[in-house]
Amino acid sequence: MNVIYVKQALILKEAKQVYKKLLATDEEPMKSLYMIDIIQRLGIENHFAEEIQAILQKQYIILNINPTDFVSSHEMYEFALTFRLLRQGGHYVKPG
Repeated sequence: MNVIYVKQALILKEAKQVYKKLLATDEEPMKSLYMIDIIQRLGIENHFAEEIQAILQKQYIILNINPTDFVSSHEMYEFALTFRLLRQGGHYVKPG
């Protein structure tokens, strides 16, 4: 039983390292939001709380700087995902 927990801990540690590399590149912010969605669906978001909060803060700033450009440059699904994740993360996003 302990071997399973050790393996899971190693996999989780590796996943965090991959996720941090994704954050460091910052080339495509939507990839980070997709990852947050996947992590939440897996139910392991508590292990990535700091990383998720950092990504959401960046997206919140981007969205607030020029909301019209953000909406026009993203597909509806991407905008809806961003909106949902920001709201779940405690950020106020104006509807519509």
